[in-house]
Amino acid sequence: MKAIRKAAVAAIALATLSTVGLSACGSGSGGKDAKGKDGVTNIVMWHGFSEADGKTLKKIVENFNKSQKKYHIDAQLQPWSTIGETMVTKVTSGDGPDFVTTGADNGQGWSIDGTFQCVQDFYDDPSNETKNYLPNVTKQTEFTIDGKKQQCAVPMGYAPTTVWYNTDMWKAAGLTDQDYPKTWDQLLDVAKKLTKGDGSQYGMALSDSGWAAFMKGNGTGLYDTKGKVTINSEQNKAFLQKMREFYKGGYSKTGMDDTAARESFESGQSAMVIVGPWEDQAATDKGIKHDLFPVPNGDGTYVYPDGRKGSNTGSTGLYWWVTSQVKDEAKKKGIYAFFKYYNNHDNQVMWSLGSAYPPNNKTVTTEELSKRPLIAKVSENTDNSYIGIAGLKGGFGDISATLDSVTQNTARTDDDISASLSKASNKIQKYLDEYKAED
Repeated sequence: MKAIRKAAVAAIALATLSTVGLSACGSGSGGKDAKGKDGVTNIVMWHGFSEADGKTLKKIVENFNKSQKKYHIDAQLQPWSTIGETMVTKVTSGDGPDFVTTGADNGQGWSIDGTFQCVQDFYDDPSNETKNYLPNVTKQTEFTIDGKKQQCAVPMGYAPTTVWYNTDMWKAAGLTDQDYPKTWDQLLDVAKKLTKGDGSQYGMALSDSGWAAFMKGNGTGLYDTKGKVTINSEQNKAFLQKMREFYKGGYSKTGMDDTAARESFESGQSAMVIVGPWEDQAATDKGIKHDLFPVPNGDGTYVYPDGRKGSNTGSTGLYWWVTSQVKDEAKKKGIYAFFKYYNNHDNQVMWSLGSAYPPNNKTVTTEELSKRPLIAKVSENTDNSYIGIAGLKGGFGDISATLDSVTQNTARTDDDISASLSKASNKIQKYLDEYKAED
């Protein structure tokens, strides 16, 4: 029941990912020795990529299968909205995927409860070239399991958020590269300059959900790295009050989720939007001339695990996870062989150019990404980006929904912010206690 509950709440989070998969039928390999008559070990992968990123992943898988004769990766497309819930149910019965892609935000809970098995031995083998992985990406999946800190996942697609802006609107407002904001308050001021008083142009399309990174960068976050709930603070209240005034001033349209915010930018209604690297292709397809700059830091006091403060840069952090049903050594070696292949230099160039995700491999150069120069610029922000809601044993979906309720009330209503934060604090504490008690 514990695993199923975690899957249900995680499914809510997965539904918010920018890339939406299509449903697909298929079954797992049952966690058994799946060698066929020709001696090839069949390995089932689940993912949710259905667009350009899916085509690129498919090509990498096909190339891997052709590159050797020991293993065959059976890549099966699943909808992001249910991939987690279905995965846990299937793995429990031994008929799920051998490895799957999902986020670090819910992956920690599944590593703790045994749905995923950690992969420290993959990192311990120097021949796997994990020294070339971006350090800040791998740090996000170092968990303490059974009292031992270890690596539990391998990078798949890690995408920092950035501020995308309409270059025509930027120029028309008299702004230049020298006006790139260095602080969150400066970002709001720039948005005001980009707003037209007649309502024909908003300065920024800012979703009023998914603010975990902003609450850390500008306030005290939801809870600290030791698990103490910190959402109900004067600093958070002051930040939310500032953002309420921003919305009331008409500098961003209200009532938008991430999809609506992107549509506002891509239609030319708004001059800026904060989103991942996939905006490059989307804006290009809609004929919007665009560029980007980093999400500026705030004056928050939340301390990240590496000791830094102020980052408002969130990320979509997808990783490869090996499920607990994999007990056959040949199959595990095959999965590890694919991990090494997927993250090698050449395939990370292919993945980045085809999917818009920055490369996971630090040996990839800017010149090699010259066909998509803005994606190379996105990758410069990886080191200052963090998983918004992390460090959880479970309850990710519940905590995410609780925060969304606070920020949506801030943007859309005149409800008392203090009362909203107090209510959210009690809820978050309840969720943290619930999963702590189940440990």
